Amino acid sequence: MITLNFSLWEVAILLIGIGFIVATVYLVKLFKSLALTFDTTTKLMEDNRLALRSIMENTGEITKSSANVADKASIMVNEVEQSINTIKQDVIDPVVKSLAIVAKVLGRFQAFENKNKKKQ
Repeated sequence: MITLNFSLWEVAILLIGIGFIVATVYLVKLFKSLALTFDTTTKLMEDNRLALRSIMENTGEITKSSANVADKASIMVNEVEQSINTIKQDVIDPVVKSLAIVAKVLGRFQAFENKNKKKQ
């Protein structure tokens, strides 16, 4: 029969060793996870760098296109304003003048009828 004698410090060292092995396994898992995270982050940064470079290269064209659209919109607004002014001068003003004349004539007829009714 084999007899084993352990003292308290030997058991403590054994437990510390087992704890160190368990902690090492968890640290290895942690470092692997960190390495994957860094790889993913690096890939995303490269993708974003390419996208940002493309945007920065096209900024001039985007600005020119925006300015072109703004110029065309300004021209269209001016044309609409001219059209409205033309409609006002050619249609609305003559109609208003004609209606004013008609209203004046109707007013005179009504005044004439009122005089005839009073005489009768």
